[in-house]
Amino acid sequence: MVRDVNLIEHLPLFIQVYREIHLIMSAENPEFQLLADESERIKNNQFIQTCDLEGIARFEKILHISPSSDDTLESRISRVMIRWNDIVPYTWKVFLTKLDTLCGVGNYDVIPNFKEYALKIITHLDMYGQVDELEKLLDYMMPANIVVDSDNELHYDLKNTLFFPSGMCLCKMYELTDSYKATFTFNGNANVASICSGTCEVEITDSFQDSFSVASEMHTGSNVSITNMIQA
Repeated sequence: MVRDVNLIEHLPLFIQVYREIHLIMSAENPEFQLLADESERIKNNQFIQTCDLEGIARFEKILHISPSSDDTLESRISRVMIRWNDIVPYTWKVFLTKLDTLCGVGNYDVIPNFKEYALKIITHLDMYGQVDELEKLLDYMMPANIVVDSDNELHYDLKNTLFFPSGMCLCKMYELTDSYKATFTFNGNANVASICSGTCEVEITDSFQDSFSVASEMHTGSNVSITNMIQA
């Protein structure tokens, strides 16, 4: 959408105040919006770099190019640009101009060694089909007595945060029998970064005078469930 169509703005101010006119213009706005969008699309398809899929297919038909199913719109535009700007005779300046079109200005390195009949090219092509297009370019532009060493290098700097979901269940069971007078202390620490469930179960039988204490600490960055169960 190049612009929002609002027909009421094109009418005189004294007419815009009528409700009937507002409703008529509102009903016609969608149709005029379609017309404006289509005219903009037709204009863009006159130029290779602003084509959509339908427009680039027309240029490919003219140049007898058969796109692959893996091609993106950007890679198809890049291929058409290379073929469309084919200039003869093939001079060194023309060759560098074609590399500018394919790789981008300054996004490649060319190291000639014509005394040894050799040429080193380092590119950074990351779109599908661009490397194949470079091979075709070198095949029909480079003289047969020049050995071309072409490398395509891609450098990625990836940064992200990785989360490991996990769970832990901690259980401690104690059974005390025939105790006269005893004191028991249970300490526990758990340090996790996710969901944790801690359970302490104590069973006391035949005890005359017993005392106990349960101390539990939990440090976590997520949900925590602690259950202390006593059975006498």
